[in-house]
Amino acid sequence: MRIRPPFFFLPAAIISSLIVMYLALPHVTSAQEPQQPAPSPQQKLVEGVDIEGNRRQRDEDILYYIQTREGDVYNAQRVQTDLQTLLSLPFFDKVETKVSVTDGARGGVNVIFTVAELPVIRDIQFKGMSSITEADVLKTFRERRVGVSKEAIYDPVKVNNARRVIRELLAARGRPNATVDITEDEVSLTSRAITFVVEEGERVRVVEVEFEGNQVFNDGELRGQMKLVKEAGLISRFKGEDILDTQKLEYDLGYNVTNYMRSKGYLQARTGEPRIEDIGQRRTGLFIPLPLVSSTDDALRINVPVVEGKLFRVGEVKIEGNSILSEEAIRFVVGLKPGEIANGQRLQKALYEDLKREYGRAGFIQYDYEVTPSFRDNAQNPQEGIADFTITINEGRQFTLRRLEFLGNTFTRDNVLRREFFLNEGDIYDQSLFEYSITRLNQLGFFDPVDKDKDVERRTNEEEGLVDLNLKVAERGRQQISFNGGISGIGGSFFGFDYSTNNLLGRGESLSLQAAFGNRQRSFVFSFTEPYLRDRPISVGFSLFSQSYKYFGEGTALSRNPEAIGGIFGSTLDFLNVDEENLFTQNTNGGSIFLSAPLQEFFRRRPFTRFSRVGLSYTLQQTSVKDPEVNVSGDQSQFIPVIFEQPNILTSRITPTFVYDTRDYRGGGGIDATSGRQIALSLAFAGLGGDVRTYQPSLSYIQFLPVRRKRSESPEVFGFRIVAGHVASFATSNKIREAQNSSLAFINGVPIYERFFLGDEFTIRGYNVRSIGPIVPLESFVTSQNVRVSSTGSGDVVPIEGLQGLAGTGTFTGPSGTNPGIIPGRSIQFLGGDTQL
Repeated sequence: MRIRPPFFFLPAAIISSLIVMYLALPHVTSAQEPQQPAPSPQQKLVEGVDIEGNRRQRDEDILYYIQTREGDVYNAQRVQTDLQTLLSLPFFDKVETKVSVTDGARGGVNVIFTVAELPVIRDIQFKGMSSITEADVLKTFRERRVGVSKEAIYDPVKVNNARRVIRELLAARGRPNATVDITEDEVSLTSRAITFVVEEGERVRVVEVEFEGNQVFNDGELRGQMKLVKEAGLISRFKGEDILDTQKLEYDLGYNVTNYMRSKGYLQARTGEPRIEDIGQRRTGLFIPLPLVSSTDDALRINVPVVEGKLFRVGEVKIEGNSILSEEAIRFVVGLKPGEIANGQRLQKALYEDLKREYGRAGFIQYDYEVTPSFRDNAQNPQEGIADFTITINEGRQFTLRRLEFLGNTFTRDNVLRREFFLNEGDIYDQSLFEYSITRLNQLGFFDPVDKDKDVERRTNEEEGLVDLNLKVAERGRQQISFNGGISGIGGSFFGFDYSTNNLLGRGESLSLQAAFGNRQRSFVFSFTEPYLRDRPISVGFSLFSQSYKYFGEGTALSRNPEAIGGIFGSTLDFLNVDEENLFTQNTNGGSIFLSAPLQEFFRRRPFTRFSRVGLSYTLQQTSVKDPEVNVSGDQSQFIPVIFEQPNILTSRITPTFVYDTRDYRGGGGIDATSGRQIALSLAFAGLGGDVRTYQPSLSYIQFLPVRRKRSESPEVFGFRIVAGHVASFATSNKIREAQNSSLAFINGVPIYERFFLGDEFTIRGYNVRSIGPIVPLESFVTSQNVRVSSTGSGDVVPIEGLQGLAGTGTFTGPSGTNPGIIPGRSIQFLGGDTQL
């Protein structure tokens, strides 16, 4: 039975419940307030940055490239940036290198970079190559920055690029069908060994080059303009010009052949795409099967389509845009005259080279041009056309040199380089003067050859018209020590030692010490040169020398016939030990002082003076001339008359000089000139005291001509030298006058050692030493054996002066009586010349 509560208790219960709910409401409301959500990864802290998978690279080295750090708020975008930074490094594989994020122990995250290191190339081998050497391949890898070398990071992309480079080198050697395979050996988990296996294939040569569609120019004429790719022949075979190189062929046809036709007035001439045909095997070179000069190779025929077009003559020439140079001056440079055959090649050269040079001299280094030809028919001759030219000149603005800086001269001072420049800061920038300055800088020999384009950084401010130059130089070793020795025709067997420094204290001073010892020559030379005296371009210096030379030639008058001389003086003389070719020995000691200055110090506005120097030197020397040592005893009956002996010849000489030198060493490794010329003039006067009274003018001309206009690191250069000189006496001192009566040390007042002897490795090769020149006949007398010479009736032997005195004075006594069997004769003596060319 359920008992119901009384009615009045119901409201009280309700009120009580409401009170309880009211009291509990704040607590419930608080419990239902939204709580802070769990931190997302973007808002979590980075508890650690870990590197995994690395074997060679240290953790700290890799972390250097990562911006995410422990304690930073996690940033997914920054982590991806870090990953891309690692992928950009050359150490890691771009596919296997990844990044991952894991929960940390303290509610944060751990960022883990898993790297896959690329292995290192421990070894590189080449198999099957015969047309090219490994050194050539590795050098090309370095020049083209292939990135494949020992200890380099292995990269499959770079290795494939290396394969392509090898194929290009083989194609340039006539092996276009060569194949290159790559094998890899795993030396360790972090290193590889690479082998390039080469199958060169058959050699391919260009045998025929034919042109199609040409009517005016014959095939031989067009083939003659091809300089890089030619038909197989004996010369082209050795020069490698019968090899098909598509880039060279494109240049030959698109530039050389096309420009040649346009230079003849066919301005619309062009060549089409050449067709290459394989015509089987042909014998190339000589028709006789000889090694090196003949072979049977795969042959190619090149067919070149040609479109000649009409012959055009010059019509109207308009000049626009010029303000610095007048229209007349530009027309003079361009050289096109109405009515003449239009020479497109000359027009291009005039605008691109000549006119650009003229504007460059005035500081307009941004000069540019545009040529708009307009072709029309020639009413007077339908077979020809008329070409009107509109030449638009864009002069730009004039630039001034604001700053000139030199980079790389760690020892050489800046002023040494600046004083060789014709440009100063604040001058109008003259491109021609800048190029002249580079040539002067290369002539110093202090640096590796400086290239006017590659080694110069130009920064221009077009708004203000200013240009800054940064010139990069690489200093050479200042100290040079060399030992030399060997056997030569003029020097005999010798040993030498040379020491030189061309930049002693960083100011350009030069000091040298040379010593040579041998059986025919001994020399010691010490010299010092100061190129700038008190910051003026006046070079001063001095030299000290001590030299001994044995002059060799066709023999003395007494040593040309040792059998006859033995008959006169007896057989006791050992002529086997006498050097028949020893004329005389010259011993010289002395010194000289010299100075020189550029001609522009006196004539600044003349372009000729930029490479010209005038100089003056003074030399004081003492020389002794000795005969060969042919006397073997003190017996006067076996005495050989002296014909060269002359001691203590004092010479005081002053020599003015002039030198014009434009030789350029940029393409010759800084040692051999590749272009330019040198002209040297001198006029030596001996007579300021001393014994010698002579004058000696001389001229030397040296020219270097590039065989090809193509720029190359090893250019082909043709060089020649012409030397002319003359020596004569203008007076005779008492000592020389007395010496000429009994000695051949002086001839017409000129010392024998200053006359010109030609024929050796330094003058004319292929002839005996000092065997070219004037000759003089000397009388000689040959008698029977056992002959004594006496100038007195009693038979006493007394000294007789001169060769003629021996032959014409005194009495010859032999077994058959007085003067038996005297046979007069003439001996030919080489005494040198007074003029040479």
